[in-house]
Amino acid sequence: MKTKANDFNLISKRFLEEYSKNQQPIRVNFKEMVDHIKFQDRATHSIHIYPAKLLPNIPYFFLNNDFFVKDNEFVLDPFSGSGTVLLESNLAGKNSYGCDSNPLARLISKVKTSTYNISILKNIINTLKMEIQNTTVDSNDKFPDVVNIDYWFLPNIKLQLHAILKAIKTISDDNYRDFFILCFSNCVKKVSLADSRISVPVKAKLNRETNNLHPFFDESKSKLKRLEDLDVFLKFTEIVYDNIKRFENKVKINSKSQSTKIISDDARKIGIPDESVDLIISSPPYAGAQKYIRACSLNLGWTELSSKDNLRILDKKNIGRENYSKADYLTLKVTDIVEADLLLTEIYKINPLRAHIAANYLLEMKQAIIEASRVLKKGKYFILIAANNQVCGREFKTQEYLRMIAEDAGLKTVCRLVDDIKSYGLMTKRNKTASVITCEWVLILKKE
Repeated sequence: MKTKANDFNLISKRFLEEYSKNQQPIRVNFKEMVDHIKFQDRATHSIHIYPAKLLPNIPYFFLNNDFFVKDNEFVLDPFSGSGTVLLESNLAGKNSYGCDSNPLARLISKVKTSTYNISILKNIINTLKMEIQNTTVDSNDKFPDVVNIDYWFLPNIKLQLHAILKAIKTISDDNYRDFFILCFSNCVKKVSLADSRISVPVKAKLNRETNNLHPFFDESKSKLKRLEDLDVFLKFTEIVYDNIKRFENKVKINSKSQSTKIISDDARKIGIPDESVDLIISSPPYAGAQKYIRACSLNLGWTELSSKDNLRILDKKNIGRENYSKADYLTLKVTDIVEADLLLTEIYKINPLRAHIAANYLLEMKQAIIEASRVLKKGKYFILIAANNQVCGREFKTQEYLRMIAEDAGLKTVCRLVDDIKSYGLMTKRNKTASVITCEWVLILKKE
């Protein structure tokens, strides 16, 4: 492992030296540079599904590399999502801070970076089984405030889920209760009528389409049949034991207990002192981003992390969101990035909403980057991962605009890396006016 870290040090120095000579982006392939680890099976990365996860090879490279950060120093991800950077920080012997506006993302990050006694986890699942056997649930019960609950869940599934939730809520220890709530959350969509291939809830097609051409009819019909007779507790138990194995694996990789704290629900208000972190690694959302709250709406409801009425409020906290009223974009906001403003003026003539989404995204990202620069120590690095996309058929140079914002905030660009995307979760067409993201930029910024 030490040899690999030394290799990463040398590669990093070479990147920065090469960039300093010609200021040209350097093509890389993080999957090839970090090809000795199967991240799908690594520690607790797969503890819960989450849309558009960061490729873990990228933070692994920078965290197992004392050119950027040393053991027991503090790493921040102001857009931590499901905790990829936070977990890799811990496994690499670093402490970490995270921020995210989505309460489900914060729960995933908290649990996957926590420490558990495996024997206690196994004892609790056995206790839950007995608790559920003694739990009475009927259709007159007060169920969690899940959006369109009867549309997404068969009656027998709904009753079983509620019985499991009631049993979990009897667990007295908050930390252990969070583990089982997260396992329960990961079970929710698997036993719903939502199509598991699509991140946002879309009901699985259960009727034969015209000319019998619908490609997923048989698969959807098979899922419905399984749900009619499904033992949800058995499914939940399978998820619990899979996650217990992940924690056993996590201890084998690093048995030390580095600290992780979820410190804020807003990257613009991180809430820690000036110059208190040694490295920032983050992949912020994009303008017209993944619909994180909608994608997690069933989970948020069943875990009681959000009522259905609060979902809109949560969505408004997302940088890069798409939902605005017409009153919001009666006039186009000015970002003070000349190239961006010229482009957005042209887009506004075609589609005022898309122009507003992109403009407001840059203004809110400016606040977030200024805040990140505030908490970063002098002489330390900010690894910013971003990608260009299209808005109304025009190239929107997200990474370039964010780089300009960062430089205005007192950060110097010391290297730009470009990694072609082959099969990342970010390679999605998010709406009809957006495009598929085909390469990712890694900006290495330094606070001087």
